[in-house]
Amino acid sequence: MRQDPTQEEKGAAFEAFRQDLDKAVDQGMEDHESKMTKMGFMFLAIFVGVIALAALLP
Repeated sequence: MRQDPTQEEKGAAFEAFRQDLDKAVDQGMEDHESKMTKMGFMFLAIFVGVIALAALLP
C-alpha cells in the first residue's frame, strides 16, 4: 500500500533539497575561484620567467 506525502512534507523536502543545492553550488564556486586564482598566479610566474629569460639572453 502506498502513502502519498502531504503538501507540508513535499515542501519540507523541496526546501531541504534547495538548501543542499545552494551549499553545493557555493562550495563549487569557491573551489573554482581558488583553482582559477592559483592558475592565474602560475601563468603570471611563467610569463615573468620567460620575459626575464629573454631579457638575460643576448
